[in-house]
Amino acid sequence: MKNIILSLLLICLISSGYCKNPEEKTFLVIFNKAELKELKSSAKYIELSFLEEFETKSYMGNSDAAIFINVPDCEFDKCQFGQTLVQVNQSTWKPLQEVAFRIIDMDESRENYQGLMSSFYEKIDKKKAKAIRSIL
Repeated sequence: MKNIILSLLLICLISSGYCKNPEEKTFLVIFNKAELKELKSSAKYIELSFLEEFETKSYMGNSDAAIFINVPDCEFDKCQFGQTLVQVNQSTWKPLQEVAFRIIDMDESRENYQGLMSSFYEKIDKKKAKAIRSIL
């Protein structure tokens, strides 16, 4: 009886160790103002396509329009996210990648930045690295 309980406990521990829960991802979608004007749309209007499912925040101003989209339990990358259909205007639906100027996976970019910084710090001596880190 003890062996059965111990083996079941061991199986549960091993299987939970191999399960990887998907994480939340943040995508930055940048739009070209001229293209949005040509499509007779705006970032706010495109944001409405995501409001029911995801947490979003759109930015517009003097520069290009952008939307931050937080996707919980995300199992796809920016290419798959770009295939999502969005409503551009009242009569037109298009894949996000056709409307967006750029789709950036912020978590992937953060990992790349941290990797670059760690390799940079490894190349320079420790005194210079401490000085640089204190500035940043």
